[in-house]
Formats: sequence, C-alpha cells, structure tokens
Amino acid sequence: MQTDTTSIVRVDAKAKADGSLQYSDDLPFDGLYAFIIRSQKAHAKILSIVYDENFDFSEFTIVSYEDIEGKNINPIIYDDQPFLAQEYVKFIGEPILLLAHKDKTLLQKAQKHIFITYKELPQTLTFQEDKIFKRIRKTKGEKPKKELLTLSKTYTTPYQEHIYLEPQTMVAFYNQGEIKIVGSMQCPFYVEESLEALSGKKIEIEQAPTGGAFGGKEDYPSLMAAYVYLLSKKAKQDVKLTLSRTEDIAFSTKRHPSQITLTSQFDKKGKLYSLQAKILLDGGAYATLSSVVLTRLVLHIAGFYDIDYIDVDAYAYATNTPPNGAFRGFGAPQAFFALERHIDDIAKKLHFNPADIRKINLPTPQTKLLTDVEVKEYKEYNNLFTQAMQQSDFYAKYLNKEPNKGIGMSLFFHGGGFVGLGEEFLNSKVSLYLKENAQVEIKVSSTEMGQGAMTTLPQMVAKELKIDPSYVIYTIPNTKKVPNSGPTVSSRTIMIVGTLLQKATKKLKNTLGVYNSTQEYEQQVSIYLQTNKTREFQAQYQKPKDFYWDEERFSGYGYSGYSLGCYIAEVAIDPITFQVYVENFYAFHDVGEVINLTLAQGQVEGAIAQGLGYALLEDLVYENAKVKNPHISHYVAPLASDMPKNIKIEFLNTQASPKGLGELPIDGVAPAIINAVANALDIEPNTIPLTPENLEKLCR
Repeated sequence: MQTDTTSIVRVDAKAKADGSLQYSDDLPFDGLYAFIIRSQKAHAKILSIVYDENFDFSEFTIVSYEDIEGKNINPIIYDDQPFLAQEYVKFIGEPILLLAHKDKTLLQKAQKHIFITYKELPQTLTFQEDKIFKRIRKTKGEKPKKELLTLSKTYTTPYQEHIYLEPQTMVAFYNQGEIKIVGSMQCPFYVEESLEALSGKKIEIEQAPTGGAFGGKEDYPSLMAAYVYLLSKKAKQDVKLTLSRTEDIAFSTKRHPSQITLTSQFDKKGKLYSLQAKILLDGGAYATLSSVVLTRLVLHIAGFYDIDYIDVDAYAYATNTPPNGAFRGFGAPQAFFALERHIDDIAKKLHFNPADIRKINLPTPQTKLLTDVEVKEYKEYNNLFTQAMQQSDFYAKYLNKEPNKGIGMSLFFHGGGFVGLGEEFLNSKVSLYLKENAQVEIKVSSTEMGQGAMTTLPQMVAKELKIDPSYVIYTIPNTKKVPNSGPTVSSRTIMIVGTLLQKATKKLKNTLGVYNSTQEYEQQVSIYLQTNKTREFQAQYQKPKDFYWDEERFSGYGYSGYSLGCYIAEVAIDPITFQVYVENFYAFHDVGEVINLTLAQGQVEGAIAQGLGYALLEDLVYENAKVKNPHISHYVAPLASDMPKNIKIEFLNTQASPKGLGELPIDGVAPAIINAVANALDIEPNTIPLTPENLEKLCR
C-alpha cells in the first residue's frame, strides 16, 4: 500500500557525511566569544552586582539590560520574558549579564570575579492556583443520565530534552556598524521580530545549516541572537555564542511536564458516553509557547472517539524553573499517553481486548469533536484501524502472548499547521524565481533542520513542472532575501508551504506553455525570458472556504486537516533487571500523498527513537529548582541498540493532498510501548518514563 514515490537522495547527504557542511560553529570566525552570567537563585530580587577590583576587566565587553536601546522583552505570545534580568530573576539560570572576550579560558575565570547579591523570594515549584498562564474550559454535549460504569485515573508525563546533535549556537557578524545574525534556528522571522523589538530596527537574519531542532530551536534562538547582537554592537566586532551541552540541557526549553486526570463513563459493552479531563501543564518561569501547547493538548485529549459528553478543564501553570517550550508533538504526546493508557485501563476493568474497546468507539459520520464539529476523516480513521489490526495480527498475538511478553497499541492523530486562525494570521507567502539557466529558485523561510525540507520542497516543484529536481534550487533562508512563509513548526512545511509552492509552480507552468521534454522546457524558458521581465511567481495563503474557528467559544476546526496513526508495539521484559526490550514495532499512517518515501520512513524511525526514550529512559531530574543531571552521561537517551529489532512502516495514503508528518509519529510511540508493558506484566502504569528502577517499584 506504499505510494509510488521517487525517493531521491537528500541533497545535503554528502556534505553532512563527509564533514564539509559548515554549521554555525564551523563558520570562518575571528572575533569574540560570548559567555552568559546566570542567576543562581530560583526567585529573587537583584540587590547588587560587584566586579572584583583585583581582576582586569578592561579587555572584556560587558552587557547588562541597561545596554538595550529598545524593549527588554522578547515578543512571543505574552510579552513577559526579558532578554536580560532587570530587577528580578525567576529561575536558576536566568541571564543577567553578557561577557565577551577573545580568550574562552578568561571568560571562565571572569565569572568567578563577578559577585551578585540577591534577596530571595518565595519560589513556586508545584502547581499553584494563583500562578496560571492560561486556562481553557470547554464542554460538549450533556452529561449521561443513565447508570454507567466509571473509571478515574491520573497520568503524568515528564520533561523531555531535545538532545539535538548541534547545541544552541549563534554568530553576529559586524561590518561598519551593520550587524548580520547567522545561526542554528528554525524560524528566522521570529528572530527578526525579537531583534526589532530589542533594537528598534530590522536586522538581517540568516539560518546556518542546523544540526537538529525538534522545536528546541523555535523560540530560544531569539534569545541567543539578542545576546550576540548586543555584544557585537558594543564591541564593534564579530561575536559567537555556543552553549555547552551542560548549559543547553540545564537552561534551554523542554517538553512540558503534565498531570492529566481522566474520568470516563461507559457501559458493560465498552461504549464510552462521557470523558472528563483535568489537565495541568508546567510552563516554567515565563509563558513562551505554553498557551498554544495547552491548546493543542486540549484539541487532542479526547481523540476521535465517539463520545457524547466531553468536559475539559485545562491549565498552564507558572513555576520557578526554566521556561518550557516547543517539542515535536507540541502537547499531543502528553494527551495521547493519558488517553490511550486510559482506554487500555477501561479494557482491563471490563476484561476486554483493548482493540475491541477502540473499535466500538471509532468515529461515525455523526461524531462531533470537543470543538463541536464533525470528524471529517472518520472513514480514513476506521480504515487505518482495520488495516493495522489485520497486518499486525494484533488479536492473535494478544490472545497467545508468552510470559513476560506483551503487545500494546495506540490510535491517534495530529492536526497540521497552526491552531485555529493561526495560519490566517501568518498569511504566509512563497516565491519561485526563474533563472537564466532555466533553474527555479525556491524562496521560502522554511528551514532545513535535518527533516529533509531542502530535498522534498524542490521535489514537489519539480514534480509539478515535470522536470528533473536538479533544476530546482533551495537556498538557506535569509530574512532579506525570502518572503515570510511562516515558521518551520507544526508539521506545516509540506502541508502549508509545500501546497503554496505547488500553486506558485502552476502559475509558472501555465506561463511557460506546453512542453514535453527537458529540452523543450529549456527552450520555453529561454523564449519567455526574452520577452518578459517577470521572473517571480508567488502564492499566498488563503483560508479554506469551509474552515472556521471561534477562539472565544473554542469552537470550530482546530486545524485544516489531520494526519492519522495507529501503532503496535511488542515487548519483552527481563524479570531480573526489569529492562524493557521493544522487539517489534508496527507503524501505520495516513498522511495523504508522501513526497519522498525514504525521508518519510526516516521521520518515523526518528520519532520511534524519541518516543521510546520518552516512554522508558529519559528522566530529567529537578532538585531544589535546579537540573540535577545536565549531562548526556546522566540523562539517558536511546542508542541504536535500544531500537526495536524489527520496524514495519506503512503509509496508506487514502487522501490526495499531502498532510503533515513531522510531528505525528511521536504522539503514538509511548502509549503503545507502555500499553505493551502493562499487558506483559498485568500492571497499570500511569507515569513515564518507565525506567527499570521505576518498573521494579511498580511491580514490587
């Protein structure tokens, strides 16, 4: 059932493999190195900053909030986070001062000669009712009046570190008063907006080749860029800031921890009639993207299940810990861990096969989501479930499992693009530029961060033009050279930007007229350019006609389309060490048209690794508001040896247009694996990660 897809080799593969690709820290550089002086208190008032008179600071560039000419606020959604602490600090690690010097070792020495005194204030490390960034309250339907069975359980999910291979890095290049920012980032125009607030003018921003991001380089690079800009402006030199891995783990954003209580009512046949959800999300010290993560979590919390009454009360809380932000899945992994574990818990209470509980509650044409609209994808969802059950042989394996072995599943989806009216607000633009040599240059702000955008986007344009992909060029985004096609987040690169590129390509194709070969294409381009000056072919986002969203009522279509998934995991557990081994993993998807099958499979395999870590291994420990294990040696992430022995990936592709894929696969991994562990050991785990230590405690 795979699509007939041309899996061309990714265009950046050779340069990444042979080491010739220059990441931010590889760029030619002969300037100053930056260092951040951070708060040692979780919540305090800054009383004084004293520089040791016996230490020579004369060759150092030092920046404080007083050097900011514009606003000392990083604009995101709620403008609450300062670039540099001014009077108060709200988490351990909050930047207070910036230093720059030619010698990295002197930077390390200098920090020991700067003395900051504080007046400590009460710190909040747990959910407090008076510390709320956002609340979402939404109810659909009416409470069932008949007598039903009830189950109520609380599920918790942890922090998760992105562990991108390249740490946060940013460089400011100084040239006669003008500063250009180059660095590792997902969203160049986000950085431009932040620096405009900081400086009062537009600064040129260019993405460097980026070694992984996963959401961790969505909003955080705006801070990094601000720091090198301020130092470069004051020093009148180039400045580079690269976080150590320890700094990166301790202070950059993480996946939001959650506590989700689900209370359901159902009959003896397993039919669900009501689901109530109480959602608590830890946002950290500043709001960053927490309100949108909460919104996405709420939109996914009830799945596509056919439930008459759904009641959700959701909160994003403030705590005195580093701010949490975007991470692949953006709230949906928390939602589906809770929901899909709860479905299995219902099955266990009724002594049912977990597949049967899902089957009886699959969406129908009459099913309404929490947001009062129908499930448009109900046919595809039912078909996906049926195919997954058949091809994985789930029923037979569930009935005939061996001791200390188990099988589990998860059924899930992911909304593509920005939530609600977000895409309309972005008003994304794309452009194609026709060159003299018949090449077509793609101009978009969508970044390549390892996922394959610089391969798949040209592939889409080439397919539409019916020419070889070598004729299509993707260049790394620069805010002075490309239109704002929005951030590289929310599975929107192919679904939104790719679709816009297809529209722009059709304009170009219609302009060129009919051609039947590469040679004829080149001839048509040559003829066109001789008589026409127009070389730019553009497209701009337009809201679909049947799409509506009411933010105040939390009603309508949260997204213009959903990608679908059904995962099955088979595990074996060592009864002595309590180590969980994932033996087989089946990943079934419906994501519309797949552009590049090999890259799509790679997306899924990478997500399985991340989801396995989330489920079984990754445990970021906070002690007294401080990360206790900010080292790769102590924060255990999956290795190749931890991956499932066998992975089967299927794309059903019943939809004609492409949907998002990047985030979908992370949503279903943890619940499938933990459900399999529950099946193997006849236990009811409700917290991840299920490390060997945690599993042993649960069993004993």
